[in-house]
Amino acid sequence: MAASELYSKNAHVWLPDAAEVWKSAELLKDYNPGDSTLSLQLEDGTVLEHRIDPKTPNLPPLRNPNILVGENDLTALSYLHEPAVLHNLKVRFIDSKLIYTYCGIVLVAINPYESLPIYEADIINAYSGQNMGDMDPHIFAVAEEAYKQMAR
Repeated sequence: MAASELYSKNAHVWLPDAAEVWKSAELLKDYNPGDSTLSLQLEDGTVLEHRIDPKTPNLPPLRNPNILVGENDLTALSYLHEPAVLHNLKVRFIDSKLIYTYCGIVLVAINPYESLPIYEADIINAYSGQNMGDMDPHIFAVAEEAYKQMAR
């Protein structure tokens, strides 16, 4: 399948935005190679034409399917690019109050600038003996995995 075939009617893309960094938009009609614009509708209902430079036809990044929104491991996303990563981290942090997210074996942390009750003894015990990935991402899961690997 050619990459341009993914840009069909109802596909979702990310557009650069000065205020929000990236905005989600839906294609209103299929893209065909050689087209100079994409017909898009923003989430707020605004319809716009996004110009494509014919010399360098860089299409806007595709948005991941809704089922992957808030995924706890970024490597599970269909499209792993800047807007996908930022959106996933935003959804996890703002909507779910989760400061940790995996990116493979790397733990990504967002500083909430406040104390959270996620480092108590009961949380340590919950992660003790568990495999990394069995529970939500957490620094204790990484520590448990490191301890198991060291002991092995």
